[in-house]
Amino acid sequence: MKQDRTKRRPLLAHPSEIHSILFHLLVLGAYGAAFWLWEHPAVSGLDGVWDRAAFILGAALLLGWCSGVDLGVNFHDHAHRPVFTRSWMNRWFARTWGVAAGWPAYWWQYSHVVVHHGRLLGEDDWTLPRRRADGRFENLFRYSLLHYPWRYAVGMREEFGRAPARLRERLRREGLWFLFLFSLPLLYDWRMALGLWVLPAWLANAMVIGPGMVAQHAGRRAPDEQHELEHSTTFTSRLFNLAFFNIGYHVEHHTWPNIHWSELPKHHESIRGRLIDEGAHIVPFGYFRGGLLLSRADLGSKAAAEEFHAQHPGYRP
Repeated sequence: MKQDRTKRRPLLAHPSEIHSILFHLLVLGAYGAAFWLWEHPAVSGLDGVWDRAAFILGAALLLGWCSGVDLGVNFHDHAHRPVFTRSWMNRWFARTWGVAAGWPAYWWQYSHVVVHHGRLLGEDDWTLPRRRADGRFENLFRYSLLHYPWRYAVGMREEFGRAPARLRERLRREGLWFLFLFSLPLLYDWRMALGLWVLPAWLANAMVIGPGMVAQHAGRRAPDEQHELEHSTTFTSRLFNLAFFNIGYHVEHHTWPNIHWSELPKHHESIRGRLIDEGAHIVPFGYFRGGLLLSRADLGSKAAAEEFHAQHPGYRP
């Protein structure tokens, strides 16, 4: 009877996970298409140096953008609630997930769940920007350029030293799997890989994940008993959340991290009164507008800073 129940168990942990799987497979397919076009100049027309340089520039930006979303948003959800009901499938599928963005997937999961969620906005949450003397985050541009791989390498080295032996062994094992998978394009054609593999990985972190981390927590405070919902900003743009797995509902995600991404809008509406009463920061736009406002604020625009930190009209007490 036990075997029969196992056979009937659904493969996906949640029906909506089919969207996560398809998105990830499309990202891997985009890399495959870029590699193929590079290796077949007779078809792609990439005959000269300038043709190839232009192709690398355009493709790297697109691949980096997609990889940043695939890791920082799509895999982010898997890090909290695994996609599959079989642990071996989660383990092997995850190993293909972070590699395009230059990460051993479990390393990113560890830094996000253990460090960021576990130490949210505390002094030892090294995943976030450093603080200025006045308590504000450092310049968005500086953080985006320095957080990956430099600061994360230092942070993960420290985590290796403090992690229990069992976790340390898993971190080491997953790091070796990453080195194997990440090196394959470099071994095949290192020139192609530098432009269509290494560069997109860096762009994924500097262009997508870094600014996203700033937008989610800029101007907020570490949670405590009196301020449980002031650690993040929620972005209510319907179009943005539809396209990005509801990542904009960030107050809700950090406070109730086990709620599935597809159920966050409904949960948001169910606690609307509490969000208003406790002064949770809600804005009517998405990360793109938020990142633009924060970047302008870092360049000296007081109006941009005020617009970002202003409360959504529908959520004022």
